[in-house]
Amino acid sequence: MPKKNLIIGVVISVVCLVLALAGIQWDRAGEALQRADWRYLGPAGAALVGSLLARAVRWRVLLGPRVALADAFSVINIGYLVSNIMPLRLGDPARAVAVGLSGKVKIGAALSTVLTERVLDMLTVVLLLSATLPFVGEAGWTRRAGLIGGMGALAALGLLISFALRPGWGQEVAGWILARMPRANRGWWLGLSDDLLQGLAALSSIRGTAVLLAWSMIVWMLTLGYYQAILSAFVESPPLVAASFLTCSTALGVALPSSPGAMGVFHSVARYALQLPFGVPGETALLVAFASHAFQYVIMCLLGLIGLTRQNLSLAQLRNGAAAGLTKE
Repeated sequence: MPKKNLIIGVVISVVCLVLALAGIQWDRAGEALQRADWRYLGPAGAALVGSLLARAVRWRVLLGPRVALADAFSVINIGYLVSNIMPLRLGDPARAVAVGLSGKVKIGAALSTVLTERVLDMLTVVLLLSATLPFVGEAGWTRRAGLIGGMGALAALGLLISFALRPGWGQEVAGWILARMPRANRGWWLGLSDDLLQGLAALSSIRGTAVLLAWSMIVWMLTLGYYQAILSAFVESPPLVAASFLTCSTALGVALPSSPGAMGVFHSVARYALQLPFGVPGETALLVAFASHAFQYVIMCLLGLIGLTRQNLSLAQLRNGAAAGLTKE
């Protein structure tokens, strides 16, 4: 099944890349490239690193004080490195394994914090999209994706908060499922479910949930700032709503299966998110897509390599630690 998913992802990436390059006049693309103001890479880089640091602060709220902020930052970057170079979006589970190998947090608990982060991200993106859509002419599939994603995120967040407030409910659900799986190792799975529920502790209070939502807003405001800076390098005085719509569209679009680093999918979504609603020339929109993707790809990979060094880890250790850590738990 993983091999089949990889093949499907690669096919989708190739198709999307073809769509991204369709109809491009390369002489115009060259002219747009010559006009680019690369000074905007400075603020773009600052916004990108700032968003990663804000993610680390938010994750530490979920993990608890036993994990230092510097370690959370390093491990988050390791996760992005893994997602950028390996298929099947393994960066999130790799994060859980990396922080679990430190012995400060169990892998199961770390997995639930990563899931909570993803739910918060989806909810925040949908809120940002809701504020953006009234100013966008042709939103296309993004409107429908936002509606579905928003409903799913609200339902998921409500479920996670319920389990955080009433861990017994989660244990009952786990027991009900295991009762229908007679061949499963009941003790092991119940232990894992307990670890998962422990990772939801921050959602058990109004203050904790509010802090997480606030940091989620900061994460995505900085992400919006990143795209605004990249867009400004190629478009004179771009409207903030264009950067906001680009932020939401790419965040929703990369949920599609794809090759490592969302190659192709990101570029196609980004190009048409600028070209169709805002009339940005296809060549310029394509350059924005490639520049924003390449810049964050390089920065995140470099930070990920630094993170591996700081944590004294390797990709092989993460792979081996996934099976060994869960078995131990």
